[in-house]
Amino acid sequence: MKTLAALEARLGELHQRTRETPLFNPVFQLSLDLSRALEGDELGLDDLSALVAELECDGLKARANKLRNLLAPPASPLANDDDFETFAERWGRPQLHAVFTAHPTFLLASAQAEAVALAASAPDEVDDTVCAVPPVHTAVTLDHEHKAALAAMARAQDARDVIVTRLLEEARTRWPQQWRALRPLPFRFASWVGYDMDGRTDIGWHTSIAFRLQEKAERLARYTASLEGFDPAHPLLATLRPAAAFAKARAEDFAGDLSSAEALAAAANRLTEHSGEKLLTLTPLIAALEDEAQTAEPARAVRLLTLAAAMRADGLGMGWIHFRVNAKQLHNAVRRRLGDHEAIDLASKGAIATLRKLVDEAKPLRTNFAALATESSTAIRQFLAMAQILKHIDADAPIRMLVAECEQPATVLAALYFAKLFGVEGKVDVSPLFETETALEHGGRFLDALLAEPAYRAYARARGRVAVQTGFSDAGRFVGQVPAALAIERLQGRLAEAMAANGLGDVAALVFNTHGESMGRGAHPASFSDRLEWPLSPWARRRFARAGIRLEPEVSFQGGDGYLFFATPELALATLSRIAEQRPAEADLAAPADPFYNRTDVSLDFYRAVKEHQGEHLASRTYARAVTAFGLGLLNSTGSRVSRRQSDINADREMSLRQIRAIPHNAILQQL
Repeated sequence: MKTLAALEARLGELHQRTRETPLFNPVFQLSLDLSRALEGDELGLDDLSALVAELECDGLKARANKLRNLLAPPASPLANDDDFETFAERWGRPQLHAVFTAHPTFLLASAQAEAVALAASAPDEVDDTVCAVPPVHTAVTLDHEHKAALAAMARAQDARDVIVTRLLEEARTRWPQQWRALRPLPFRFASWVGYDMDGRTDIGWHTSIAFRLQEKAERLARYTASLEGFDPAHPLLATLRPAAAFAKARAEDFAGDLSSAEALAAAANRLTEHSGEKLLTLTPLIAALEDEAQTAEPARAVRLLTLAAAMRADGLGMGWIHFRVNAKQLHNAVRRRLGDHEAIDLASKGAIATLRKLVDEAKPLRTNFAALATESSTAIRQFLAMAQILKHIDADAPIRMLVAECEQPATVLAALYFAKLFGVEGKVDVSPLFETETALEHGGRFLDALLAEPAYRAYARARGRVAVQTGFSDAGRFVGQVPAALAIERLQGRLAEAMAANGLGDVAALVFNTHGESMGRGAHPASFSDRLEWPLSPWARRRFARAGIRLEPEVSFQGGDGYLFFATPELALATLSRIAEQRPAEADLAAPADPFYNRTDVSLDFYRAVKEHQGEHLASRTYARAVTAFGLGLLNSTGSRVSRRQSDINADREMSLRQIRAIPHNAILQQL
């Protein structure tokens, strides 16, 4: 058994024996055969290494072919609308928000991932050249994750520019008198790398400021290069070039050693000083580009409008940013303001009434970097950091505040209070994350209660959207992946109902589904259509459409495997093209009814049975011991976040499945 063919033949023979003995394990028997061959010198370690290398090569080729097949183009046009107004409305709002998240599995080494991407992008058949790469794994740091996210986002931006140009050219051909009024915005991009504090204490606030400045410097440099590409003497370059240099210098300030008060003060003073080079808004630049495009010759007008569209989509960064805290961190921060903070139950009527009053009466405080440096509360530090970013880096782009493990409306009211207290409620979208068993089971009542709060309704109307997040990773661990998907789908339907019932049908529903790149995180491997429909099903989309609510779907592309979709210009363009063809922000109201949703007696029984089975695993100490004590040793690094959650308070000594992170948990199950 020195070749894969011989191994497969032997495994086939052993499988036949299961007909006689159903309990017979052919895989275990094959491993015994190999062990005996090694002991009897029929098989050497070099032979075994060669078999492993051949299996690895087959795996890499399969990965490249799968990626290519997922992104293969269908025979459907990008645009087939009847009139300009319909066309302009459809492509003037995002079909999808794509979020480039971190803490991935990094199963492939960087060189292997690059080889797979190049093979999938090439016109020729995938061959053994994809295997000629040593699998050398380097340490996965936060800086590594940030650079990988920015590289993927840059290629996504370039691909979006190609699609925007196509849309403008299509409009120019079909509506020669109207096309210059088109404002395409087919995609938005975002990231939480460097801004996610949920379950980790190793990211300083100055890291988030440094990353945002790096993103600003890179985006301004890319805008500059785009404009120079067709007009090296354009007058707006006199604004863009010094602004890019200023942002780059300030990013270097905050990336340096800020351990001393003097160094911190110097970096903060240079960022906050009044300077003509400190660009805080792109609004006048966008207006200037679009005004010029109205009279420019057509080819130049397309270039001007494409650049303006990129600026409108991304602002002064590589995309929007998502801060994330845990509900407990918000609770700890707000209890100080609720009187007897140790004993008070935040779900109580009294606490809700007090929070309502706090939100109504909150007056914005003046904040600065000195307050950031001295604040000990993680949650308040995040709001202070957001205030400084909006004040000194980018005044236009909204910021998402994701609240993990959010199970009660009081948590969202606490976030609204701090947003108002620090003067950022007009630019921050507070987004509760539904991922725990309690949140999924009672999410409908949560939404009914939250959307009934006058303060929240006023806030949502001012922001123009209700933002929620559904998590597939932790939810899959707590209740099982299939029940989690069903519960999330039901929750999305309840959101549409609650918005309509509370007079919020005129604002958008931004639904962020944080799935990943495996079935354990709700990413479907069969097709790109399935990948988009699994986290936000056609049934759920129809619920919003029937209520007349505009849907803003958002999904994550998880670092490592998820970034493969954007690893080359060809893959990035294919990925966004496939998404644009699927139109995930829309719904087919004429689709026939699905009996699965009508026979709720059957579907609910199924849901409960699988959930109860998963619950038995979660409660089992032996199961937890197998996964945590033994399983963690089977994995490569799962990103810069450690496998065990970090906390502001002392954790239990015995490690449970609630303390281990979802990504290593799912990966361990796959390995076992």
